[in-house]
Amino acid sequence: MLQLQFFFLLTTAAGAETIFNIEGKIALVTGGAQGIGYATIDALLQAGVRGVTLVDENVAKGRSTAKSFNAKYGYGRVIFLAADVSNGNIFEDVFKVSLDHWRGLDIVVNNAGVFNENNRNDTINTNIVGVVHGTMLGFKYMSTAKGGRGGVIINVSSIAALTTVYYCPVYSGSKSFVLELGRALGNPIYYDYNMVRVVTVCLGLTSTSLTATDHFVSSISNELTPRLKEAALETFVTSPSQSSKNVGDGIRDVLEDGSSGSVWVIEDDKPPYEIYFPDRKAMRKN
Repeated sequence: MLQLQFFFLLTTAAGAETIFNIEGKIALVTGGAQGIGYATIDALLQAGVRGVTLVDENVAKGRSTAKSFNAKYGYGRVIFLAADVSNGNIFEDVFKVSLDHWRGLDIVVNNAGVFNENNRNDTINTNIVGVVHGTMLGFKYMSTAKGGRGGVIINVSSIAALTTVYYCPVYSGSKSFVLELGRALGNPIYYDYNMVRVVTVCLGLTSTSLTATDHFVSSISNELTPRLKEAALETFVTSPSQSSKNVGDGIRDVLEDGSSGSVWVIEDDKPPYEIYFPDRKAMRKN
């Protein structure tokens, strides 16, 4: 048992020392038409990625965003492909088209997300099923064991997975799933075979269309208690928020520095910081 533990310590350390240079790489970013996805693509292009596949359900917005990126960074740097990430077959077609176009893939950012307690199925399908699809497809098409060249998968979670946010239980639960999925698949046993790192980022409140006050209030459900919208709004309006740009820059930094299985928080317009999880017995209530 001691020898096995020592082996895992060695492989974890090796993963932590992985050097990943973004320049010249190919990325696929879901939910990339606006907000956090847009800021992430912008940060990656500034860092020198060769190309990005922008994936989004919003066809009109996706096309216009890709066009604006190509005008800013040079023709052909970004392509747009429409997809519902919860549909595994359609999502895999996106990976195939992207690979055929760029002749490779190095980075997958599973950013697409939904915040709507009144539509539980949509929240679960996008935030959980979509991330599972994106993660597994990332392994399938980047794994060195399957002919790929290795890479990094960034899964976007939330501080709602780390701190109980009572007014959005389904959203919080979905982001908790994303957190534990990334921690589990970040184990060295996966990295050593596939050469694919899985890193999770937990985002603080970020100024996007999803966090506009009207959308926020309409996304809270009073189904279980009549005062929830009011109570949630009182908390929401006093909570500090950050820019999408800070998140995009943070994701770029974590791509380069984050070891497989690591979890990073990006909040309050500050750089990312890594967190650790104490042994459960250390959390035992006395």
